[in-house]
Amino acid sequence: MSKTLQVLADRRNLTDDLVAAGEVLDLRFEGKNTAMSLRAAKLLHFLVAAAGGEAGKAMTHVLPLASLNDAAHRSKEELLAAARELAGTTVRLDVVRPNGRKATKVGPLLADVERDEDADGDLRFELSPVLREVLRVSNHWAVLSRQAVNAFQSRYSLRLYELVKLRVNLDQVQSETFTLDDLRKLFGVPPGKLVRWPDLRRYVLDTAIAEVSHLTGLMVRYEPVKRGKSVTGIKLIWREKSRQQRAEAAKELDRPSVGRKARRDGSAETVAIPDRVSFPASGGIDFTAWVDVKRAAGCNMDNSLIADKFRRWCAGREPPVRLDAANITELFSQFCRKVGQV
Repeated sequence: MSKTLQVLADRRNLTDDLVAAGEVLDLRFEGKNTAMSLRAAKLLHFLVAAAGGEAGKAMTHVLPLASLNDAAHRSKEELLAAARELAGTTVRLDVVRPNGRKATKVGPLLADVERDEDADGDLRFELSPVLREVLRVSNHWAVLSRQAVNAFQSRYSLRLYELVKLRVNLDQVQSETFTLDDLRKLFGVPPGKLVRWPDLRRYVLDTAIAEVSHLTGLMVRYEPVKRGKSVTGIKLIWREKSRQQRAEAAKELDRPSVGRKARRDGSAETVAIPDRVSFPASGGIDFTAWVDVKRAAGCNMDNSLIADKFRRWCAGREPPVRLDAANITELFSQFCRKVGQV
């Protein structure tokens, strides 16, 4: 058994640990599917964790749907869409075989998936031959926080977290230099997109660094690498936070995501956020803090109408979402953002 599979087996019952092979975290995307969505990337971590020490075997793994619902709150359609994406996303993985020779493997990440119609049923899945082979020979891994992975709202943030977590425990290594082309491949930026350095900096690096440095035990920054006046790459620099800083990040993960950007930017006092309270079982939300949540999400729908729509949405989930759920504030904010302006 490879060291990565052994760690997967040893940490399977540690609820906040997600063990990932270094080869997977350093993957480059190939073909037309040059990026993985945030929900697909999160699902991949959950499935590998569920497979545990048997992830390298050609077998069907079984995962209760309830555990995925608790982690990601995905509907049947959203879950299957993420699974289809993993089956259709082609990646290139650079590996070192047991004999020490380097090799490159190309293929999808998921081979098969089957979901019970019953919300209390199971998800059955098989990891792809490419991913199984990588896990069988991998001796390089990182341990991610499930809670942090769940909290990320940008796929670029998750990719940055994966890349730095893989490197943070390497002796005497606190930085690494990447060309802009390699950086785009690592982050899965589609060809022809964000070709200008200011756009790559704004929409990928600055966004990802702000979220990772806010929600995890890591502090990350970068320095541009220039040739003349042109930026040709970056030097990515990281360090682990102090104990007090890690405690603050843990507290933030326990708070609702609503208002998180305001708290990160230092303007949290401008947003009123209910914390672990019940959404009204009937009627509108006039003269309540839920109106502030709706406005912060950029939604201007009538207060009674949005309340009715949200209650129907909660009732239609699999399983139904309780109006007094611990994350009800976050779910209402996400719903408002999805509804948008009318």
